[in-house]
Amino acid sequence: MKYTDIKITDILQDGRGVGKTPDKIAFIEKATFGEICEIEIINENKNFYEAKKIKTIKESPVQRQAPCPYYYECGACTIMDITYNAQIQLKKNLILSALKKTANIELEDIEIIESENLHYRNKIRLQVTKEGKLAYNKIGSNDLVEIKDCLLARKIISVNLPEIEEITKDINNKYPSFIKEITIRTYSKEIMLNLESEKNDKALAYIREKYASSKYSINIIGQGNISGKDYLEYQIFDKKFRISLNDFYQVNDKQIQNLYQTARDFLGENKRVLDLYCGSATSSIAINGDNLVGVEINKNAIKDAKINAEINDLDNFKFLAKNAKYIDENFIKNEKIDTIIVDPPRAGLDKALIKSIGKTSTKEIIYISCNPQTLARDIKRFINEGYKLEKIKAVDMFPQTMHVEAIALIQKI
Repeated sequence: MKYTDIKITDILQDGRGVGKTPDKIAFIEKATFGEICEIEIINENKNFYEAKKIKTIKESPVQRQAPCPYYYECGACTIMDITYNAQIQLKKNLILSALKKTANIELEDIEIIESENLHYRNKIRLQVTKEGKLAYNKIGSNDLVEIKDCLLARKIISVNLPEIEEITKDINNKYPSFIKEITIRTYSKEIMLNLESEKNDKALAYIREKYASSKYSINIIGQGNISGKDYLEYQIFDKKFRISLNDFYQVNDKQIQNLYQTARDFLGENKRVLDLYCGSATSSIAINGDNLVGVEINKNAIKDAKINAEINDLDNFKFLAKNAKYIDENFIKNEKIDTIIVDPPRAGLDKALIKSIGKTSTKEIIYISCNPQTLARDIKRFINEGYKLEKIKAVDMFPQTMHVEAIALIQKI
């Protein structure tokens, strides 16, 4: 079944265009925001179609030639073919629409702090072909598109990609398919390579012997450190942080301070903070400095949190390797918590946890989220527990994609 003259009025987070047919909304592969196109239905659901674009009938007024030569195959970016101003408007619409639809909160606009839109990522994750070449997954596929550069990566990563590929090619040519994936992280002039691999003692021994003196910090995930360190040292404001190879850290260095400054402004001063899902405590230490409690299920991250507290000469802190469900009314009371900071995974907060927080004396929650849909859902759940959305702001941490970071201040009524 085909439809013509379908206008693309929005973009989903996975990059598919949204258009309205005479009978249903359609989610359309490879469609550009603002264009009019002909589509073919590939799957029918109860409330929407899944479709693919056949041809463009009228080009979008905000369309541009994507600066990346891999864009039309690669799945890493989804909206590089429209202007940055249009990207910002789409992200605003994404948040505003989620709040209206899910939480019944209608805002006229939302402030979003814009970013440098290329060369901003301090971390990229690449697939490695059986020959050792670097690649991304193709759009909606497990097939690979080999790359020589990534325009989202910090320039220091781009400059070093050819040399990094020589390492993966050398290893995989000698031990085919040993390296499956590589995560490249950087800060300042340091680069760390974290390799996901098969189990092969001979290959591991070869890498240890050949690359022990590499200029890169190299780690084989789950099998140990090869050269350099298994962590990088970052700085936010005047605070320094040790981030181990698997620790979470925001990918956009320049926007991190804008995100955490917004949280500082929402928080105010002289607060005792509970940081749920604290990881290595970068956010809570950067936002509040001292006088904090952190809870994180990952024991290795808690070790790094304690190190980060010591590095920054904190006096009044406590970090616990516990599930967030550990938090209850007695804990909040005993720790004299004023504010809870949460920066959960994309799935958001557990419904029972929100209920548990609602029973405490906590007057405010600062909620940092990379998923507007689950943020709006959780705001609605907090409203049901006697809270209200007091402030919300967005920070564009991920240009050229439909992902966006939002930060909300939720206060008890």
